[in-house]
Parts: sequence; structure tokens; C-alpha cells
Amino acid sequence: MTTVRPGTLDDAAPLLDLRREVFPWQVNTVAGLRHGWELAARNAKGALFAVDDEHGLAGFARADLNIWTSEAGAASATTIVRPDARGRGIGSALLAAAEAHLRSVGGRKLVVHAVDEPHTLRFLEKRGFTLTFEVRYQRLLLADLPPTPELPAGVTTASMAEVGPEAVFSVDAEAMVDEPSDTPFDKIEYDEWLADVWQDPNLDKDLSLVVLVDGEPATMTFLSADREGGRFMSTGTGTRRAYRGRGLAKIAKSVAFRAARDAGFTTGYTGNDEVNKPMLAINEWLGYRAVGAERSAVKQLAGG
Repeated sequence: MTTVRPGTLDDAAPLLDLRREVFPWQVNTVAGLRHGWELAARNAKGALFAVDDEHGLAGFARADLNIWTSEAGAASATTIVRPDARGRGIGSALLAAAEAHLRSVGGRKLVVHAVDEPHTLRFLEKRGFTLTFEVRYQRLLLADLPPTPELPAGVTTASMAEVGPEAVFSVDAEAMVDEPSDTPFDKIEYDEWLADVWQDPNLDKDLSLVVLVDGEPATMTFLSADREGGRFMSTGTGTRRAYRGRGLAKIAKSVAFRAARDAGFTTGYTGNDEVNKPMLAINEWLGYRAVGAERSAVKQLAGG
């Protein structure tokens, strides 16, 4: 019988090792995991669940309400099982615990993301999930970057550390509304964004970049950094509607990635929805190559 226990902050280090094995394209740190967990528990009625075996952490799950949307009852969950511990009911037990928690706090619609492999997708479909979007994950070797495009008149760049959080939020909040998603990101409060995004230990504010047009913030790109491992992940690039179609996202990524290379980083990762063709084209120009894919899936929670 599988015993599910509450997850704790001490699970961050073994979970990070497990994530690197299952999701090699994801970039995170122990401090980043703990930061997200603490915020979710405080603001989004989040809960953690874990299963141990004789080899240590065998599986882990996180479940939160989505507080960045106007859709009542929207929720998310993540479940991961150590590859050599699969087939023993651990994933089923963790998912059941996550769903029960979300129902108890008003969750109605659950969105999850899963590695795009037949066994995992069958696992979700058997448990009532409907597959939706596909996200392509890619890796970039920074030694092979193309030349940075010439900056048009009036266009400048600055680090997020230089421009500050309010300028970055003005771009990010507008861009997220148009991001492909099963749940719209249309209710983003500044204070929550500040705590979740700006104060995330993984966010490298010296490398993350803002493109300004005549002094106005127009485009931004976030870089979550693992300096010890020499890796970063581009976790979001967005442009305000009035400035789209000018090549500013290409400039933002090119300038930021060159700065990361100069700072000693060797590898970058990113993930993009398959319907976001303009960003996929930019990534192809930069030299990204596919390394994996995930699917999002949705389930209505009975009794939520």
C-alpha cells in the first residue's frame, strides 16, 4: 500500500534531483522551489504531498489554486514519480491526494502538464483528463549565437535590475493575457506578481532584459538562472500590443543571451506552445533545437 505524507521544505533538494532526471529542460534551484511552495501555501491554498521508499523520495505532488485568473475554481497540479519507482501506484496515489485537496478548497477545473510520452498520456486519459496544448522544449548552445540585430532608432535595452519591477510588470501583465493557455491569465495583481515573479530567487535580474522604445518599456524577457550549472531557462518573453511586429522580441532574446554567454553560461532552455509560431521562429533563428515536449491536460473536478 502506498503511503502519502505531507511534503515539506526538506523535500526540495531530493525533488530537484528527480526533476533534473525527468525534466532535463527545466531549470530550477532549491531556493526557487521553496520560494514557490511557501507563496502557494500562503496565497493559493497550496499543498504538497510526497511518497518515500527504501531509496528516498519516490514521488512528489503540488496542488494550488490559480489566483491569476478570473475563472473561479481554476487550479493546477504537478505530479512526478522517480522512473524506477513507476508502476507501483505512486502516481495514482499522489494525484488522488492532490485532487482531494483541490476539491476541499474550491477547485473546479484542474490543469496539469505532462511529458509527451505514450505511457504518461494514457495515465492522464484513464483518469478523466482531456489533452489540450502541446509545448515544445528546446536547448540552445550559447557558443553558436547569431549576430544581434541592429537596434532601430529610439530602441534601447536595459536589464530588469536597471528598470525596476513596475516597468517589467507593465509589459508582463499585458503580454500574459494573450498567452496560449487552458486558463486565461487575466487577473494579475501587482503585489502578488512582485512576490511570485520579481522576488523569485531563480530570476536573474541582471541578465533578464527590457527593450525600451523612446524610453517606454515595450518588450521583456525573463531568464531563470542556475549559475552553478551554467544553465538558464528563458521563462517568458512578451511585448505590449502597441509594439508588436517590430522584431523587439528577437532583440531582447539576442542581447540577453549574449550577456548570459559573457557571464559564463553555456546552455539555455525554453518552452513554447506549438501555436505560438512567431516565437518558435525566433527560437529557430537563435539556434534552439528540440529536446522534449509536454502536453497540458484538463479535468473537471466533481464536487469542486
